[in-house]
Formats: sequence, structure tokens, C-alpha cells
Amino acid sequence: MPAFERWVGCAAVARASNESLRGTAGRAEGWVLIEHRGPWGREPWDPEGPLGRIGTELSRRCKAVGIRPQLVRETHGRREPTDTRRVFLVHSGRRGAWLEQYTIDTLEQILRLPLEAAAEGTPPGTGIRVDQRLYLVCTHGKKDPCCAVLGRPVAAALNRPNGRVWESTHLGGDRYAAGMVVLPDGSYYGNLDPANAQAVVDGHDRGQLTLQNYRGRCTDDTAAQIAEHAVRTEYGLTGIDDVHPTEVTSSSGGSDVVVVTASGSVQVHVTPDLETPRRTTCRSEAFATPDHGVTSIRSVPAAGSA
Repeated sequence: MPAFERWVGCAAVARASNESLRGTAGRAEGWVLIEHRGPWGREPWDPEGPLGRIGTELSRRCKAVGIRPQLVRETHGRREPTDTRRVFLVHSGRRGAWLEQYTIDTLEQILRLPLEAAAEGTPPGTGIRVDQRLYLVCTHGKKDPCCAVLGRPVAAALNRPNGRVWESTHLGGDRYAAGMVVLPDGSYYGNLDPANAQAVVDGHDRGQLTLQNYRGRCTDDTAAQIAEHAVRTEYGLTGIDDVHPTEVTSSSGGSDVVVVTASGSVQVHVTPDLETPRRTTCRSEAFATPDHGVTSIRSVPAAGSA
């Protein structure tokens, strides 16, 4: 039996409890992906991390504008460190998503790239435009063992041309391993394994989400992610662009989310639904109380109707 099928870490516990995936996508307006073939360490952006002071300054700049830095490496590529490396700037979102590739010869060149542009809908045009999706699978075992034990077999099983599937540092939500994010649109998936991952990727390439593994979009807040998932499930809408949460109004009783579909708008009321506290990761002693929400859906009358 493969090791990932015998695993009893935090992800196995979450699956055994049938924890929902909806509303669990990490948040980011954009991304900076830096190719790094060598070890990542537990905290890649610390001064003692693989990029040293450059990584620390990069992390600071990214945090200031709401974008995520990630170290990545090709699953089937060489593991020897090299000075020449690829860097991707990515802007996520339902409109204006883009992805550009750069090549650098020194780490210092990372800080001279137009990093802040990744938070905006207009690409800087200084890199090579990439018109295909990238699939990042979290395999960051130093951060959480589940990500390595469950993530590496998934990354290895995916059949895509070089340059499309990457192993990545921490993406968030270790207990949903194996986890994956699709760029540039920013769709998160979880509970992947070698048996289902290829179908999820094939579907996404065709413009279709796999709802049982879908966690949400990185540019939406938690209530919007929950509302989107509820509408998709209720009406069987799996097209990537079929559903678009817009206005979110929060109060002490929950959140009201207006969700736009091709057939009209609906309003989703999301009420908190606290579950049993559980450990957030294998390495953390902290406990979280998952809240994937209870939802109710009602139609929004068309403008001008009685």
C-alpha cells in the first residue's frame, strides 16, 4: 500500500471527518513565483531561508500590496540549484487575470522586477506573456508533512508538458492536502490524490470545475467563496465563469452575498456554522474551529419588475 494511503496526519483526520472544502481558499490578488530547485526549508522567507535577505525583502513587498510569493520547481525537472531561474508574475481575478514569465541570473534581479504590478489588472508587458494555465501543487513537507506525503504523488501523477505543473511551497490549508491552485484564475482545489487529480486538471483545462474538490477563488473572501459554492451546487453550474459573487454585506447574523449567474442574480445568506475544534496542521499545537457556513438562496428580482 502506498505511503499516502496509510497516512494519518491532519489531512487524513479532516477527510475522515468529512470536513467541507468550501470557503477555504487562500487569499491573494496576485502571485510571484520564483523557481528554486534546492531545499526550501520550513520558513522560506526568513533571513536564514534559501533566498536570504532577498527573500525577506521580497516577502515584505508582497505583503504590502496583497500578493503571495511562492518558491516553485518542476516536478520532473532537475533538482540541482542554479543561478539562472524563471520567475512568474501573476495577477488573479475573474477579470483581467494575466501571467508573465521572466528569466533572472541573480537573486538581486527579483527585486528589480515590477512586483507591484501583480496586484493590478494590467500586465506590465516587460516579461513574456504566458497564455496557458499553471498548476501549483503544494509539496512543502518542511511546513507540514501532509503536503509532502500527499502532494508529491499527485504532482508526479499529473501528465502535462514541461512548464505547466509545479511543486510549490505552502499554499494554505494543509489539512486539505493534497492541495493545488490554478493560475492565473486562482482556483483552489483540495483532497486530491493520484486517482482523481488528472481528471480535475483535465476538467479545468476544459473550463470546468470539479466541485467535490473545489475550495474557492483566491480573490474572494470566505463568505463569497461559500456563497459561490452553494449556488454552483444548487444549480449544477460547473463552468469556471458561470458564477460570480459580487456584493457582500456582513452583519452580526451572517453575510448576504449577491451572486451573478447567466440566468440572473441570486442572494445567498451565509450563517455561521461552527464545527468541532481541530488541529490546523500536523506541526501546529493551535486548534481551529472550522466554519463552512449554512446557506439559503433566494432570487433577486430583475430591475423594473413588480
